[in-house]
Amino acid sequence: MRKVYCQKCRKQIESRKELYTMQIFFSIGAFCGSCYIEKIKSVSSLVVSNTPLNGRYANFLTLMTLVGLIMVYFAEVAYIKIPLIVVLSLVLLMRAYSFIRFERHLPRKRI
Repeated sequence: MRKVYCQKCRKQIESRKELYTMQIFFSIGAFCGSCYIEKIKSVSSLVVSNTPLNGRYANFLTLMTLVGLIMVYFAEVAYIKIPLIVVLSLVLLMRAYSFIRFERHLPRKRI
């Protein structure tokens, strides 16, 4: 298993519960809980996402994005179809990248 470190404080992240992945511009970074909260309070704009890319809410958004992609695929308005497919696919690709790069290397801790 590969070790995952916080992008800000360089502390090793031990489990998925401690991991928060975040989009900053076009890159995705891993943060521990305290650094994630500090980062959210300091910067919030269109290029910095306020919601983590991992967790239950992100999984729900991924499911809704898949449903949206299926609906757009069968839409009859051609000029809006391609841009919507591209944007919705980016959301899915960011979630998949977050999982592949960070989450799969960490064990799940059950409480």
